[in-house]
Amino acid sequence: MNTRTIVYILLISLLSLLGGCFAFQRNVNQTSVSGKSSASDFSSMYNPGSSVVNPQMTAFVSSDSEADVFFRIRTQELRNALANPLENEINIYVRYFLRDAGDFHLADSASLRYAFDVSSGEYVHGHFKLAVASQSRYKLVVDFVNTHYEIRKRMLCDLKNTAGFNDDKYIVKTLSDEIVFSNVASIGQKLRVFASSGCASYVDVEFYGSKDYVSLPPYLSMQAKSSNIPDSVFRYVFGDTLRLDEVGFYAFGSAAKNEKFGIAVVDNMSYPKVTRVADMLEPMKLLCTEREFERIDSSTNLKREIDAFWLGLSKNEKSAKEQIRVFYSRVALANMLFPCRDEGWRTDRGMIYIMLGPPSVVNITPTSEEWTYGGGNGTVFTFENYSGIKNDFTLLRSNTYQSVWQQVLTTWRSGKIFTVSKLNNE
Repeated sequence: MNTRTIVYILLISLLSLLGGCFAFQRNVNQTSVSGKSSASDFSSMYNPGSSVVNPQMTAFVSSDSEADVFFRIRTQELRNALANPLENEINIYVRYFLRDAGDFHLADSASLRYAFDVSSGEYVHGHFKLAVASQSRYKLVVDFVNTHYEIRKRMLCDLKNTAGFNDDKYIVKTLSDEIVFSNVASIGQKLRVFASSGCASYVDVEFYGSKDYVSLPPYLSMQAKSSNIPDSVFRYVFGDTLRLDEVGFYAFGSAAKNEKFGIAVVDNMSYPKVTRVADMLEPMKLLCTEREFERIDSSTNLKREIDAFWLGLSKNEKSAKEQIRVFYSRVALANMLFPCRDEGWRTDRGMIYIMLGPPSVVNITPTSEEWTYGGGNGTVFTFENYSGIKNDFTLLRSNTYQSVWQQVLTTWRSGKIFTVSKLNNE
């Protein structure tokens, strides 16, 4: 046994000890409606710069007693981590902690080692199985580690094995049998959906056409949502080819109106990235006045008007290009991190992420996420998951955010990029 192998074993043992002591504590923030909050900070999940690798992960409850967890990592990210460009293989140690979603007690944990060939291909893929109890909800914490190459990334996802058909009991694949890690697809894409062994062989799918995005600041309350009436309904047999021909949301077999989940379809072939001028317009609602947006939208030369808007903020071409780069990079990251019934940038978490950047601290409660910006008595945004659906978080809005939001908006509209360091003039 060589020295490097011994070091790896010792490091994994240390990780196991630390993970087993993973603590949760009561949070005293008055804006949260949940009782317990994680003492561990999960902000690295939303900050790609915190690690050289940024895995994607999805879970599938394949039966009443077992779940499959799939993940993938960009090959280029792993190649970048290697000190020697001639190396073609890298070890990644995966340590998972399966915790009860209610009281966070540890249900299961394990350490796994994967040897990945990074000589070719866009992604490397990994998979492991979990034993899950019937009628249970979990928080799954997964650490991806190789300390020799300074690889450390912690991920978290909800996992539920409850009665009936829910969003953890189906998995989406391409026609070539590749796992789809996002519930957002491009128009015209062909996919296949597979259900857990305990589900029926078919499901009714409701289609809801796309609606214009309405930008609502965090200090304004949302109006009560009216009952949604689907534009069409059709029956889908699991395993059949599903062609997504319309932009909107395909909702799979849930009875309650607030529990719709499924596949969102967008007219953006490069999603989550923003590469077309047409896709640049709607996110600008976060910054534009209504009159400004109408003028740009009605223009016969959209690119010219969009460029003029950004140049008008900074009065400097170099600054305008940097604002555009950062703004749409955050849009793309929000698309990757927060999609649910729609593109990630349209969600409440997407809105805060684009305007303020990655949060300083992220605490996790059984049903919510608490994002803190700034040190000490920083600004805290609380997002509650009312439906239990993955990634379906709603901001707890408050008029106390008005001054903060005005500061954020003023920073952007003065030709600068808002970051945490600018909050309260820190």
